[in-house]
Amino acid sequence: MELGQRFLERLDETGHYFVNYQDGILIELAFDAVVGRHPTPFPELEKTAQFLEKHLRSHQTQALLLASKIQAYDAEPSERIAPMMSIYSFFATHRLVHPLNAYSTALLISRLQATDSQLERTVSLYRLCKTSHRFIVSPLLISFLFLNSLRRGEVSTIHDQIESLYDMLKKRFGRSQQTYVTALLFALLPDEDHHLYLDQLIQSRNAYRKHGIPLSFHALLALLGQPDAHKAALEQLSDRLRQNPHFKYRKDLVFLTAVRLYLADHPTLHQLFAPYSPADWTNSTDFLPVFLFPVDLTDTSHATDGGMADGGFDGGDGGGGGGGD
Repeated sequence: MELGQRFLERLDETGHYFVNYQDGILIELAFDAVVGRHPTPFPELEKTAQFLEKHLRSHQTQALLLASKIQAYDAEPSERIAPMMSIYSFFATHRLVHPLNAYSTALLISRLQATDSQLERTVSLYRLCKTSHRFIVSPLLISFLFLNSLRRGEVSTIHDQIESLYDMLKKRFGRSQQTYVTALLFALLPDEDHHLYLDQLIQSRNAYRKHGIPLSFHALLALLGQPDAHKAALEQLSDRLRQNPHFKYRKDLVFLTAVRLYLADHPTLHQLFAPYSPADWTNSTDFLPVFLFPVDLTDTSHATDGGMADGGFDGGDGGGGGGGD
């Protein structure tokens, strides 16, 4: 059964069980279940959420979303929670609780089996970037900063490369968190391909401008080639999602959800980002969705990553809160 159909079936099941939750939350829970490795029975998901709510002193909805991210890839949640909390505590000791307070960021990094030196490099890179850009606060940015810290070379050199890409991108898209996320994404890819990806990014943004998805998702689509190559599939999937009642009042999530499902199931991205998978993961498919879609669980006004029209943590397409350069 193809991914879109499985998603819609899971969404209906989720809606019947979690009847008191908003549609955006239900969409996120269903997404995790179909892209993850471990579809979890709802009572078990609730049990993990209750544990997190109690021990992290978090909001009930935040705990449920975080439990969903954990259960999607871990058969034994307790084995994931401990390393996640350890990494969270590491960033807290460096007085980076505000920009790094999303447990989803710690969860992502824990899956990549980070060493102490890699975490230290992340902090160093963050501080270099922060000196130039006050808006570097979102968990998605920190996740990409960590991945950039895995690159070889001096942290200062990596920072200079990121800034060079950002300067190139902001001439076209303006100064924002989303532009910086895109720079961090492009920095992970071969230098000789940057201008090709930029051209395809521009084409994607022009082709799907009316849908209002964040710039970083246009960047991910750009990695798949010319926009026309996947336009029909995205439009078809969007049409199917739009007919589901859970999208009736979340039309802003229709196309973005179609893009997320399409990206999570696309072999090209698996190949491009395989080098960032943990060494003992033979299939980068297991890693990719976690990498692409960390969610800011400190803001439950939305369920999906990347900034929605209602002010998601990355501020919408091309937008970014928290100041400029």
